[in-house]
Amino acid sequence: EYERWTRYFETHFEESEGGMTHGDQPEFTDVYDAFVEKFKPKKTTDDCYTPENVYNAIRDYVCNRFGYSPDVVVRPFWPGGNYERMHYPSGCLVLDNPPFSIFSKIVKFYCNNNIKFFIFGPGLTIFGGGDNRASYIVTGTGITYQNGANVMTGFAHNLDHEIYVEACPELRNIIKKENDKNL
Repeated sequence: EYERWTRYFETHFEESEGGMTHGDQPEFTDVYDAFVEKFKPKKTTDDCYTPENVYNAIRDYVCNRFGYSPDVVVRPFWPGGNYERMHYPSGCLVLDNPPFSIFSKIVKFYCNNNIKFFIFGPGLTIFGGGDNRASYIVTGTGITYQNGANVMTGFAHNLDHEIYVEACPELRNIIKKENDKNL
């Protein structure tokens, strides 16, 4: 089928400086646009960047509760970044929103390497982190991320081993207050 579409576009479109065109026949442009759309990257929960005000409120809560300075917080997750090869300074705290698709792998990595972390996770499957060296916080609220996705969000951490699973209304209220500012 690929060859059939390729022949179709080669015979019906001509090369121009701006790419393929079809002159004054817009009905073919719609078909071409639909064809090109198939190859565009799709947004997933891995593309959910946290609004700054929400992140800062969560950071402040975590630092106050667990006794960390915001100066030791590191954020290893950014497009093209590699959290496994990043240098983690002694005494640092990873506080970030990682790709949810590899959430359990990330939790295991930090636990295996004794790196302190407090990371965002998919609220509906937060326990999929599956590492008994981590603790989990359920907030029962979503965050509307910069791409517009509203995702139920929980957290995994290794900062307090006394509680394995915790419902945290205080953090929920902080998130909700900041999130509402962005709606």
